[in-house]
Amino acid sequence: MNKTVKTHFLQPQYWPTHIALSLLKLIAHLPVPLRRGLAKLLGWLMFYLAKKRRRIAKINIDLCYSDLSDKQRAKLLKQNMQATANGLVETASCWYSDLSHQHKHTKINGQQHLDAAIAKGKGVILLSFHMTSLEMGGCLLGAHYDFHAMYKPNRNPLFDKAMCDGRLQHLNGLLDRDNLRGTIKALKNKQIVWYAADQNYGGKTVVFVPFFGIQTATITATSKLAKITGAAVVPFTQRRLAESDSYQLDLYPALDNFPSGSETQDATRINAFLQQYLQQYPVDYMWLHQRFRSRPAGEKPIY
Repeated sequence: MNKTVKTHFLQPQYWPTHIALSLLKLIAHLPVPLRRGLAKLLGWLMFYLAKKRRRIAKINIDLCYSDLSDKQRAKLLKQNMQATANGLVETASCWYSDLSHQHKHTKINGQQHLDAAIAKGKGVILLSFHMTSLEMGGCLLGAHYDFHAMYKPNRNPLFDKAMCDGRLQHLNGLLDRDNLRGTIKALKNKQIVWYAADQNYGGKTVVFVPFFGIQTATITATSKLAKITGAAVVPFTQRRLAESDSYQLDLYPALDNFPSGSETQDATRINAFLQQYLQQYPVDYMWLHQRFRSRPAGEKPIY
C-alpha cells in the first residue's frame, strides 16, 4: 500500500471500519470454544434484532418449505440465522488466519471430477451458490487448487482492500463480477474461475425459471461464459458439519451438454441442482437474501 493511500485511510470516516477490522482480527485468533460461543451469541442477537433480514428469511423459508409444519419452519429459521452468524465469524478466520486448524477438519469429496475437467485442457467454471459457509469453503479449497474468484467489490475502499487481501491469502486471484472481459480471458487461459450464480441482480441478463416451484429471476452468465470459452462447469458445494470448524466440500461431475443452446433450459437445470441440494441441507443457505425480489410482469412483490 502506498503512503498516499495509507494517509487517506487514516481519515475519520474510516475509523469505524478500522475498529471493525480490528475486531475481526481479534476474533480470528480466539480459541475455538470462544469463537463458537461468540457465533452463538451473534446468532441470538441477529434473530431478535435483525428484524428485516429475519422477515426476508422467514418469507423465503415459508415459500420454499410449505410442506413443513409451522413449528418445523420456525426451527429452520432459527437454525438458519445461527448458520449466518457462524459464517460471519468464519469470515474473520478466512481473512486473518492461515486456516490450518480448519484444514485438519475438512473432508473433500469428488476431486476426481474437477481433475477430469482440468485434464481436458480448457478453463473450468467452479459453480457455487450462496451458502453461509461459502467464504470458508472457497478458501479451504484454495489450498488444493489455484483459481480466481468472482466477487462484488465493497463500496467502502478500506473494507474492500481488507476483503481482497484476506481472500488472496488463500486464492490465486480475484475478478470483479462486472469484469466480463477479464473472466473470459482467465477461462480461455485454461484457468479455474469460482462463481456463484444464484443471486438476484435483476436487469436484462436473467430468465424466469422455477426454483421451489416459484418463477425466479436467474442470471444466464453461466451459459454465456461456457459458450464463449468452452469451459466445463463443475458444481461445488460447501457444508458446515456439526463439529466446530469441520467442513465438507463436494465437487460434482461437470454438467454434460452444457450449455445446451437454451439459456432458459440451462438456468432451469442449475436451479434444479440447487433445489435438490437444499431439500437435503436447507439450513446453510443464505435465505436472508431477497431471492425472489424481481417478479415476472404483472406479479405482485413478494417482500
